[in-house]
Amino acid sequence: MVREMTIQQLQDALAAKKVVALYDNRGEGSFAARHIQGAQWLSVPDAALGKKLPADQAALLVFY
Repeated sequence: MVREMTIQQLQDALAAKKVVALYDNRGEGSFAARHIQGAQWLSVPDAALGKKLPADQAALLVFY
């Protein structure tokens, strides 16, 4: 299920340690230049194929 969240909702979820993984789907250059601390780079095609995603399908994953 895909949902949008506000920055405040993301901050709250991160503080409560509810986010299992945080993925930056922008280009590698943008990721290298500036990303949210703790985020991993994951291309959109790899994300669509489920590559590098946790097995728990109920886990809270955040993509930006």
